[in-house]
Amino acid sequence: MVRKKVKLAFIENDSSRRVTYRKRVKNLVKKTRELSVLCGVDACAIIYGQEEQAPVVWPSSEEEVKRIISDYYSKSEIDPSQRGFNQYTFLNDSVIKAKERLLKLQRKNREKQISNMVSDILNVKSSLDQVNPSDLGDLLWVIEDKIRTIQYRIRGRYGELADMRNNGSLIA
Repeated sequence: MVRKKVKLAFIENDSSRRVTYRKRVKNLVKKTRELSVLCGVDACAIIYGQEEQAPVVWPSSEEEVKRIISDYYSKSEIDPSQRGFNQYTFLNDSVIKAKERLLKLQRKNREKQISNMVSDILNVKSSLDQVNPSDLGDLLWVIEDKIRTIQYRIRGRYGELADMRNNGSLIA
């Protein structure tokens, strides 16, 4: 049975809000315990309720909670990278990757644009006089690249023919 989508907003009804709070706290503590057991990591949950007298704490042992928190603080003093990703590094890495993708796409677009120019010139749809002088270097690079590709293909074909002759499978 499909559950309906939960609208994430403040629950106005007090009794409904308290019931939801208790259920969510129970599930959050359960997930924290599962994460700790299944992955073998130190995990701690401290949940302060709005109208609760004391916070819900997992693990229930005060010494264990203190040990986990002190380990966390000692690692953060030694090397912040041991604590893991923070939002700044995550966003910074995302921006760097997005810039790299943008540069790659811009290069591809530029190559296609120049290739189209070459095609137009070869099909006499435009002439070299109409090409912007700043595009001539890129145009030359694309033409040289196409020449290298053609030469590679020719060498491959002649290499296959030579191999066939040497093997006796091609009669001259």
